[in-house]
Amino acid sequence: MNSEKEIIKAGFWIRLLATWVDCLIIYFVLTAILYLLIYTAPELYFPFNFTFFVAGLIYSSILVAWKGQTAGKYLLGISVQSNTGTRLSFLRSVLRETILKIVSGVVLFLGFFWIGFTKNKKGWHDHIVHSSVVKNDSDNKATPFWKIIVLASFIFFWGNYIWDFTSTVIDAKRMDMNPASIKLPFMDRDPSSVTDVSAVTDTSFVSWLDKNEQSPEAYALQVTSAHQVTLFGEMHENADNLIFLNHLIAPLYHKSGIRVIAMEIIPASMNKKVEQLINGKSYDRDLAMEIARSQCWKMWGFKEYWDVLETVWKLNHSLADTAEKMRVIGLDADWEMPNLSLLGTSQDSKGKTAFWEKFRIFSAIGDFPKYANRDKLMARNIEKEIISKHQKAVVWIGFNHTLINVTATVQRNNKLVAVNPRFAVLLSQKYKNTFFQVELYQRFDLNDSDSIPVYTNSIDNFLDSVMRLRNNKPAGFSIALSPFEKLRDKYSPFFSQSPSVCYGDVAQGLIFLKPFSASSRCNWIPGYISDKMFMKYKPMYDLVFGKNEKIKFRNATELNEVLVKWLGQN
Repeated sequence: MNSEKEIIKAGFWIRLLATWVDCLIIYFVLTAILYLLIYTAPELYFPFNFTFFVAGLIYSSILVAWKGQTAGKYLLGISVQSNTGTRLSFLRSVLRETILKIVSGVVLFLGFFWIGFTKNKKGWHDHIVHSSVVKNDSDNKATPFWKIIVLASFIFFWGNYIWDFTSTVIDAKRMDMNPASIKLPFMDRDPSSVTDVSAVTDTSFVSWLDKNEQSPEAYALQVTSAHQVTLFGEMHENADNLIFLNHLIAPLYHKSGIRVIAMEIIPASMNKKVEQLINGKSYDRDLAMEIARSQCWKMWGFKEYWDVLETVWKLNHSLADTAEKMRVIGLDADWEMPNLSLLGTSQDSKGKTAFWEKFRIFSAIGDFPKYANRDKLMARNIEKEIISKHQKAVVWIGFNHTLINVTATVQRNNKLVAVNPRFAVLLSQKYKNTFFQVELYQRFDLNDSDSIPVYTNSIDNFLDSVMRLRNNKPAGFSIALSPFEKLRDKYSPFFSQSPSVCYGDVAQGLIFLKPFSASSRCNWIPGYISDKMFMKYKPMYDLVFGKNEKIKFRNATELNEVLVKWLGQN
């Protein structure tokens, strides 16, 4: 029997590659099980990450105890044995492959890196159970071949992962801006020049609107004609605004010279497929559904958003073959909100998710820089796809991203300094006089439950009262130099940045279609949530939709059906 000194020990990299093979085997087996369950038991939930972790512990414990090596170790010609050259007992094998490997990994994987840092090539788990991983005296001629294949797959996967991670950080870095260099109008404004709506006694607002307002379409065409990029800030899920956009697309092309519709809800990674869709010979509804399901929240089955793609397809098919086509581009990165939310990072899931959902951290690691730099990455996509190509565009995005003249601030040396500038500030500060922002009428004073608090002196209630005196006639108008410009209230979070922030800072233009109380919600696309999505994200659907007592479901089919009915009634 060999002594410990005669044993040729396996180093860090060969052991890592063997683990990589084992991970691939477990992944493909679990993926096969996932798809089997999708077709046979779609009402079930399959916690993939947690199951992967547990399966890995069981897999390695059994094989190391039985054969002294996993499949990965066998293919690469290494095995586990005691320091004296004997096979580990079942108890020591299980202890090594479960609790002790968890201990080795829990402190930034230092217990595994220890293999490469020490001469005896042992991890913490090896030291505790007196084991070694050694190279086999085997004549297996296939081992060199497998080493090449495994190394190639490892480099391909992790090289692509590192490239994606690095390019994300670099793209975000390109949009970095020194907060102290940002100059916004409210920073130098005397707060006394701003009026709280509670103190308004002037009754000229209605008459001013009667003289200066335009129809929503005429106003939209005017501002889009005058600016390279117009930001339309929406309140999500408002069907009236999206119906307005769909009706506006052809006039935007023919009258305003708009050639790009940029949308927050589409990941930029889908841009090639979007181009294929809107320029195809026929409208491919399966491809349209694939694009819709790629949306980061994995629950954006609101029909009116995705109607935009078909509307643009119809426009492009009405144009001459030689005419420049309208483009639709996605702005967002391809991160998955359910993974981040179920870790406890959102209000929906905080403190409400089972412990096994925490294993989603392994899927979410690559999403953190995309989520943290979301505004910068969307701004960078505008820079690459619109500014650098000198095209005119409309950007359809959540209102909070569109604030050109307001950002979070902090006071240093008795001066306001902007911090964490968001999408529109990043772009408008870099490209002066290029952007114009339009608010699609919405409530600023909503609380976390999306209900309207009773604020008698809010800017929202004031605007409601003015529009009501005009019989809620639809209108579009610019806020600058209007009597609305210097108004503010004490309730909206937008005005909390500084006592000098006014409504003209928050919105450059306003399109009023109907009062908020009369607005309609989007309709749900039948079959949007697939069985696969349901099986992957069921806890998120439970948290978001399960809060409503009217929404009861056991599977994707029932969830889709109840959402079609429920949203149709609202």
